[in-house]
Amino acid sequence: MLSNKRLVATCAIAFSCNVALLVLFVKYNAGDKCFVTIDENQKVIAIMPDDFLSIGIDTSEVEDYDTIDFKNTRFRDLAAALAPARLRLGGTMSERLIFSQKDIAATCHHFHCPKDQKSVCSAVKKMCRHKFLPFFILTGNKWDEINEFCKAVNLKLLFSFNALIRDEHGWSDVNAKELLQYSKNKKYNLDWQLGNEPNSYHHVFNITVTPHVLAHDFKKLRGLLNHFGYNKSLLVGPDTTQPRPEQPQCLKYMVEFLGNGSHNINVRSWHHYYLNSRTVVLEDFWNPDTFDLLKERINTMKLATKKYANIPMWLSETSSSYGGGAPGLSNSYAASPLWVDKLALSAQNNITTVIRQSFFGGNYSLIDKDLEPLPDWWVSVIYKKLVGNKVLHVDCQCSRFQRMYAHCTNRNYTDDLTAITIYAVNLEMATARFLVNGSALHGDNLYIDEYILSAPSNNRRTKTLLLNGWPLYYDSSLPDLQPRKIRFGKHISMPPYSIGFWVIHNTSIKVCK
Repeated sequence: MLSNKRLVATCAIAFSCNVALLVLFVKYNAGDKCFVTIDENQKVIAIMPDDFLSIGIDTSEVEDYDTIDFKNTRFRDLAAALAPARLRLGGTMSERLIFSQKDIAATCHHFHCPKDQKSVCSAVKKMCRHKFLPFFILTGNKWDEINEFCKAVNLKLLFSFNALIRDEHGWSDVNAKELLQYSKNKKYNLDWQLGNEPNSYHHVFNITVTPHVLAHDFKKLRGLLNHFGYNKSLLVGPDTTQPRPEQPQCLKYMVEFLGNGSHNINVRSWHHYYLNSRTVVLEDFWNPDTFDLLKERINTMKLATKKYANIPMWLSETSSSYGGGAPGLSNSYAASPLWVDKLALSAQNNITTVIRQSFFGGNYSLIDKDLEPLPDWWVSVIYKKLVGNKVLHVDCQCSRFQRMYAHCTNRNYTDDLTAITIYAVNLEMATARFLVNGSALHGDNLYIDEYILSAPSNNRRTKTLLLNGWPLYYDSSLPDLQPRKIRFGKHISMPPYSIGFWVIHNTSIKVCK
């Protein structure tokens, strides 16, 4: 028999244990749970092309011919892992680019004009009137190298002509004709742009090109493309900066350009960055307010240009922070949730191409100068592997720190035509738990392929990414990215500060077939 004191003590211990278990049960099953509903009767929100996730290389990276070796096998393999995609060659320095079939030494102070290079001579003279940035020569050999690289790795080149080679009649097309003739002779297949962020010309170059004048320049370029056999090539523009309340002239420029030149373009395009690289801090990358900015910008641009909704919309240059990226942040895992969320929101809003700045170069690149893949490269590869073209609806009742999206699964990943991929970001230093229900999920044969991306020791500045707890490394080829296979049990969870992809097999959703 227990004494009264021992009995009281034993009861107290038992009661305390039961309370603790109850607290844990409630915490696991109620307080911090997200409720996810996936219905069987889906309508496809949008259908993305296979090259939806695309990449850019800033024109400044080809200014110095030693920066990129487009023939390097590892460089090609890392690019091919993201194919099919577009490769945009553009940026501020595209407004200083002059094409020459031959390698010509030229400066504004000393330039002997060869008789057979009249288009180059004319362009150099025009560039030297505005000395805010130096011009540079893109040679025929380098142009060959870039185009051969794209063909080898299944990228479609998007090239931006220099819009600031101008005279009293507007854009001077003489140098463009030389590049087009050269490309036609080589049978290069590519798409085109004219200029980069024209609404910022006054700020960057102390030059103003009105949207009405630029629309006329695009008309001239469209005629050139048709003349040189590029009538099926896309003409993408005007590549303005993002619409912001404090800079209403951006939106005004886009609307006025479309009002004058919409019939000459195939895509209406603009750029988007969330943050200023010079002032950003780590927590800015994980703040839900930062994530909300993109949706606001997209809605603003769509509303202002709804008259032209028949023209596809692209984010033709985009990353986490402008100004070249924030060292140690934009090129680390810190920026990865923003990248995933941008892809998801863009697809939901029928933005049919998102061009990541950049594949190589700057502090927001996908691979570093030693050709080592950075976290966003791995995220992009896994996204391409799992996420299909058809965008679905998922209802996720959760906090602002968890965001979830759904697509049909990539057809190249599985033969199961009912499979869907849901993916999410968890911005909290706490486990996120999801209760997944809905009419699409019933039967005994449901199972999940789980891919959880996270940082070692929750170090969000890391450049090493974990897949299901194991570090990802690229040796000489892409490793076999295997999932954790789990039975569908209505509950899925994410560790703190993580990104999750789940392929749910054998659903009853019919629109993925």
